[in-house]
Amino acid sequence: MKKFEKLILSVLLLGVTSCNQETKKIENIETGRIADNGIQVGQFETIHSDILNQDRELVIYLPESAKDPNRKRKQYPVVYLLDAEYNFLAFVAMLRQYSELNETKILPEMIVVGVENMDNNSRHMDFSPTTEGKPEQYGGGNKFLEFMRSELFPYIEQNYPGAQNRTIVGHSFGGLVVMNALTKLQEMFANYLLIDGSLYFDDELFLNNPDYGLKGKNLKNKNLFIGIANTATYGSDLNSIKKDTIRANIYVRHSLKLVDQIKNSGSDLNMEWKYYENDTHGSTVYLSQMDGFRFFYSWFEFKDEHKYRGRGFIPKTIDDHFANLTKSHFELVSQKLGYDFKPDEQWVSDNANMLLNYHKLPTQALENYELNQEYYPNSPKVYKNLADFYLSQKDTISAKKYYIKTLELDDNSEIQETLKKLGI
Repeated sequence: MKKFEKLILSVLLLGVTSCNQETKKIENIETGRIADNGIQVGQFETIHSDILNQDRELVIYLPESAKDPNRKRKQYPVVYLLDAEYNFLAFVAMLRQYSELNETKILPEMIVVGVENMDNNSRHMDFSPTTEGKPEQYGGGNKFLEFMRSELFPYIEQNYPGAQNRTIVGHSFGGLVVMNALTKLQEMFANYLLIDGSLYFDDELFLNNPDYGLKGKNLKNKNLFIGIANTATYGSDLNSIKKDTIRANIYVRHSLKLVDQIKNSGSDLNMEWKYYENDTHGSTVYLSQMDGFRFFYSWFEFKDEHKYRGRGFIPKTIDDHFANLTKSHFELVSQKLGYDFKPDEQWVSDNANMLLNYHKLPTQALENYELNQEYYPNSPKVYKNLADFYLSQKDTISAKKYYIKTLELDDNSEIQETLKKLGI
C-alpha cells in the first residue's frame, strides 16, 4: 500500500499563510524529518477499497502526544471528515486550539481522518443514498458507508490508536452521508455534525420519506449538531422563513423542518442547532465545527479546576479537594468516551506544586502527588516528586523511602547523591 508519499497541507513559516500541497516524498513523522520550510500538519495515505473498487486518498492528523512515546495515549477519539481537500486544514487548526494549545483544554485530543473525493462526480455518487432517478449519477451512498464501516474503520483502528468514539462531519452534499448514517447505521458514530445539509435531495428524502426518518428509533447517547447558514432572502428571519414559500428561503426552511421533526420523533436524540445569521453556506463551516464539537464534548472541560485559580477558595468538604475533583472528573470523562482516560502525569504534578507553593495547602498537595502515583505507578518522576515533597516538609524518613523507590525504577546519579546526603 502506498503510504506517506505526499507533503500535506504545510503551514509555511516566515509569515506565509498559504498552504503548500506540492507532491514530495517524505518519511513519516516518526523518522524525525520535517517538511522543508514548513510545519507538517498531517500526511496522505492511500487505502484500497474492494467495496468501491477504488484506491481512496486519506489525509490523517495525529495529535502531538501520539507522536511522543512518553505521552502517547492508548486511544483517541476519531473524527471522520468529509470533503477533506478543502476542509482539513481549518478543522485541524480549530481542534489543536481547543485540545492541545490551550492552558485549559476543552476538547480531547483526536485523530482526524480526512476522506478526500476522487472528483465531483464521485462525490455525488458516494454521498447520495438514492438514485433520484439517475443511477449513473447518484445512489452510491450505502456502498460508501459500507466502505467506511467495513474497511476504513478497521484500517484506522488497526494502524492507529483510534477509539470507537467516532464523529462524522458533513457539509452541504456531505450532509447526506451524515443523515444516511444517522437514520440507517446509528452504531457507526457517536456524534453527527450536519452543516447546512442538502436536504432538498430526492424530493426532500430525509424530510418526507419515513424510511429515512428518525421516528420510533432509539438514539439515546447519540449526538447531533445542525449548523444552518443564512441563505435566505434579505429581510427574512426565522419566523417568517418557516411560514413563507419564497424559493430562495427553501434551504433554511428544510433545516428548520428537520429540527422540528427530530424534536417530535421520540428518538431521545441529543440535538442542538444554531442559525448563523451573519454567515453564508461556506463561512458557516468553521463556526459549526467549533460549536458542534464543543457541544459533543461539553463534559470534557475540567470546570471545577477554576475554583483553585484564586487564593480565596475554601473547600467546604473533602469532595472539593483538588485531587477528589480531578478523580471524579476523569472518571466521568472515561465513562463518556468509553475507555480509560486519565490526566497527563505532568498536569497532575504541576497542580500539586500549585497547591503546595501558591495555595500553601500541603495536605492537598500530597493528595495530588499520591493521585499521580495511582495513575502512574511505574513512573520514577512520580516517586521523586513524593520524595521531594516529604523532604520539603522535613519528613526525611518518608523522603528516603520514595527516593529509594525512584532508584528502583531509574538508576539516577542525582538521586544517589541526595540519598548520600540523607545518610544512605
